Amino acid sequence: MLTQPCTPPRSAAKLGHVTSKLPHRRTRRFSHAPWLLFCAAAAASCGAPAAEPRAAPSSVLLVTIDTLRADRLGCYGHTRAHTPNIDGLATRGVRFERALSVAPLTFPAHVSLMSGTIPPHHGARDNGVFRAVEELDLLAEVLRETGLRTAAFTAAFVLDSQFGLDQGFEEYGDVPQRVMHPKGMLEHRSAAEVNAEAFAWLNTLDESEPFFLWLHYFEPHLPYPPPNERPAALRDHPYDAEVSNADRALGQVLARLEELGRGEETLVVLTSDHGESLGEHGEASHSFFVYQAVLHVPLIFSHASLPAGSTVSSNASLVDVMPTLLELLEIEGPPLPPPARSLAASVRGAASTASSPPPPVYFESLNSLLNYGWAPLQGVTLGDDKYIRAPRAELYDIARDPAELSNLLATDAERARALEEMLVALLAANPGREGAERELSDSDRVRLAGLGYTGAASPAVTENTLADPKDGIERVRKEELILELFNAGRHAEGVGVLRELLEGDPANPVFNSRFGFVQLMQGRFDEAIPYLERSIENGYRVAENVTNLALCFLYTQRLDRARTVFEEALAINAKYLPALFGLAQVHVGQGDPDAARDRLDELLGLWRGGEDPIIAQARQLLATLPR
Repeated sequence: MLTQPCTPPRSAAKLGHVTSKLPHRRTRRFSHAPWLLFCAAAAASCGAPAAEPRAAPSSVLLVTIDTLRADRLGCYGHTRAHTPNIDGLATRGVRFERALSVAPLTFPAHVSLMSGTIPPHHGARDNGVFRAVEELDLLAEVLRETGLRTAAFTAAFVLDSQFGLDQGFEEYGDVPQRVMHPKGMLEHRSAAEVNAEAFAWLNTLDESEPFFLWLHYFEPHLPYPPPNERPAALRDHPYDAEVSNADRALGQVLARLEELGRGEETLVVLTSDHGESLGEHGEASHSFFVYQAVLHVPLIFSHASLPAGSTVSSNASLVDVMPTLLELLEIEGPPLPPPARSLAASVRGAASTASSPPPPVYFESLNSLLNYGWAPLQGVTLGDDKYIRAPRAELYDIARDPAELSNLLATDAERARALEEMLVALLAANPGREGAERELSDSDRVRLAGLGYTGAASPAVTENTLADPKDGIERVRKEELILELFNAGRHAEGVGVLRELLEGDPANPVFNSRFGFVQLMQGRFDEAIPYLERSIENGYRVAENVTNLALCFLYTQRLDRARTVFEEALAINAKYLPALFGLAQVHVGQGDPDAARDRLDELLGLWRGGEDPIIAQARQLLATLPR
């Protein structure tokens, strides 16, 4: 029953809104709005000697490897790494030593990557409840309007086309929504599946057609496969093993481009949405904190026209990728707000000629606010200085203290104040965007508006009205432990830890959702209902959670209530398979076979193939309905 729907690739028919935007064109000059002057620090110079002019690339392969720390690659100094293909890109291209993500969350980071704007501007602040609005000029739209064929194949549901990143892509390969795990893990698929769809698409292209192909791999993200499925040398290092698997998949794509005779023309860009804490600062994975472990990502540009084996040592941001890529392709892009800037001169190996210093790099995480009701985190990095706005603010010298263990705020308050002023100015230059919220609870909207997170630059989040996330990490760690226990089949232990968490934070929406789900899975439907209702009332309005509540009503024969709640779930996610199947069952129970057939036909129309138990159940139910 707890199975998610499959989503078909997007076709060009969806893209009608693209042509209504201002057209982009090939040009010998790149133009975008100048970023604002935020500081008086000297601009860092970087790069290798200028190379002889070569033909600009005509096609682009963009690869984003989810949850990839830069320091776990061989080309970034990791001695245990087995990443020959990524290292080869660095050897043949340009590697940024200090590229930073805007957020330790997949969807906000990818929207920034594809739009050249920071989250306060584009409005996507978390996974699942926000979308990329049509008013944004996304990279695929710009490239398609200049004549490139465009396709994307993603590996996680969090990037599903319903969230808006499909804009500009002729084909967008979504992830089949299959089994919903107790931990709430969003469905994902392997790099091999992603590659298979990409290879099929590449085979449809005429050899003269330039293209933009985006591939997203999920391998380094939890959960990891068992030890017997890892290379012998990395059996005790699951994260490194998964990084190696992603590298192998990349190598297969590079080889296929060579086989098709498209390698020489293709600019390859390799990066990540964010890193992984791996236990640093008490965080097992990512999304909660904004330390370097989750923000420092690889960034490599590789093409024959670029100086091979060169490095750029100054700070870069994911928002710089779009303007840089467009300038390398000699395509005029849309005006972009600060802090986005083209780094094409650095990529080409030219010394910096900027008359003003570089802007600070912005970062944030609203995960603690939206999921726990605790204070959000925002900050900026300028040179070696990193400032984190929080109830107890933090200041680090990341060159001398890369692990961020020595908070300098008490000894250098003036520097922290200067960085806070830059943060305020940066937020003022990036007003919020209406319509990015897919489905926020009233309480979340009140929190966001009251804290200036509709785009206002107010520093109100520094007030001690909300808990500092640093004080809540132990509770988050216990929640992660619960998921580990359930995955290992140790359900009784997991329930015990959940009860402990609820006793300490009885209103917490995530904890209530988890406990309600456990009761549902154990057949205690009446016991599950109050926990699920409390979770939804307190802000956890995602389709999975609302559907779980509807299932409790269905299984206890409260069909009218079940129908209402299933419809609420479908209002959040119209393609959520369990809600469609559950609603069909309600229609059968209420004596309306025609309505049930409509829901089942809709469900089966979303299926993209592959094994999916709920598809068989839907077909069985459909076969019993009178015609």
